[in-house]
Amino acid sequence: MSRYCLVVLKTPLVAQDLALTLEELTGAVAITASAIEESCLKLAGLGPGSLLYAFIQSDIASLRESPLVSLVERVGGQIILTGHPAELEADREGDTAWPVLKQPFGPAQVAELLEKIPPRVPRQDTAAQD
Repeated sequence: MSRYCLVVLKTPLVAQDLALTLEELTGAVAITASAIEESCLKLAGLGPGSLLYAFIQSDIASLRESPLVSLVERVGGQIILTGHPAELEADREGDTAWPVLKQPFGPAQVAELLEKIPPRVPRQDTAAQD
């Protein structure tokens, strides 16, 4: 089964750099999008257990209101926020529902964060094993 990482960032150059870093660190194929709506369309065909991580540039409130959270959870991904609004909310509220990759970041910061947040292990279908 192919595994994927989602990168939703508004700046294409930064998105591509993060996508390449994730491909190197995880061996997964990166899917990039510039908006939450676009990322929902790109994830629609993925099956359970196929997404490792979703790096999303968004504030917490907007992300909670979007269908992307349930879609990422359905395909097994771990959500990681990035961007100034998410950083401000994390600093203000302390622990947030999702970890935040603070800017500026490079491969070392991404690798450090991934070590703290392992991908979810896909659930095995016990009926298929019997």
